[in-house]
Amino acid sequence: MKKKIIALVALLACFTMGASAQVYVGGSLGFTSSKLSTGGHDQDGTSFKLLPEFGYQLDQDISIGLQIGYSHGYAAFGSITVNDFKALMNTGISTMMDINEDDYKLNSFTFAPYVRYNFAHLGKIDLFFEGSVGYSNVKSDDTPNMNGKSTGSESKLDVIEIALRPGVSFNLNNNISLIAKLGSLGFMQAKEKESDMKLTRFGLDMDSYNLMFGLNFHF
Repeated sequence: MKKKIIALVALLACFTMGASAQVYVGGSLGFTSSKLSTGGHDQDGTSFKLLPEFGYQLDQDISIGLQIGYSHGYAAFGSITVNDFKALMNTGISTMMDINEDDYKLNSFTFAPYVRYNFAHLGKIDLFFEGSVGYSNVKSDDTPNMNGKSTGSESKLDVIEIALRPGVSFNLNNNISLIAKLGSLGFMQAKEKESDMKLTRFGLDMDSYNLMFGLNFHF
């Protein structure tokens, strides 16, 4: 399955590179380095994610694209504030996954086509909505419990996500755009391959601590 997806991405890249100036490439990346000190004993670890993006701008308002990517570890870091408990939990979970990466070896492959619609043009700034349908294959050599301790069991998940995200594009010039997405309205379902476990979530999450940044280059 992964070989077929990679071949499809390669064909898309070859097609877009031969197209007109409406083609763009970009993406986002993330890296965390975590350290936990308790009683004079230090534990540390790292995680990362790489999400390249290929797209084609059909006209001034509509673009279609594909985001693929790979991540190792939790690859997330939240801003801690006194009224943002979710960000605090994200930071705690990502730290525990980073420092135990040799046990968990959490790896994920993501494939997500999308459609983007610019609904307002304000000088160099475009406001848009982006709708995407994504698939992720997640594998962990171990599964942590709610306390972050090892359970000794391997876990493989198939994850489907359908999301609508508002965002803003700041066009630095004719060839480079800075992209920011703020939260999402969406549905997610994760199924474990080796059991009947299924997690389903639907929600609206719009806040200034749930930002996704990217950089696009137009050809």
